[in-house]
Amino acid sequence: MIELLVSITILGIVLLAFMNFFLQSSTYTNANQKKTVGVNVARNVLMFMEKQNFLEVRNFFHDVNIGDKSPDTEYLTLLICEEKYTLFSESEIHNTCPGKKHITINGLEYEATIFSDEVSASEEMDYYIPITVKVRWNMNDKAYSTSVDGKVKSEDIR
Repeated sequence: MIELLVSITILGIVLLAFMNFFLQSSTYTNANQKKTVGVNVARNVLMFMEKQNFLEVRNFFHDVNIGDKSPDTEYLTLLICEEKYTLFSESEIHNTCPGKKHITINGLEYEATIFSDEVSASEEMDYYIPITVKVRWNMNDKAYSTSVDGKVKSEDIR
């Protein structure tokens, strides 16, 4: 009887160690799934930016890069407004579209912001705009983020 209790106790300890491993791998897999969705959101935002009017996007980021504002503080935010993607600058975000919301996938909100890297020569901005799409989300009271770099090309060279 004692041998049976000892073997069940040892088996329980071994199973408890394996259960902890499976719990950690499940948590890690869940976090990676959310990150994959975040990367896909960033890619979709980049594709959306490529379809925008090049001159309007260039003028917004060109004014930021030559003005007294830092490119890190001036950005565009992509929100869903009236069931379609809409770009907002920092100054527009509070004034328009009262029903706007972030991109929601599987019940989790993803916040997408678009930044432009500074271009060395202003004439380069006549042909392409280097942009970075940053996507942020919160899960279990912890903030996560990912980013995708890309270029918006002028219709003149497409």
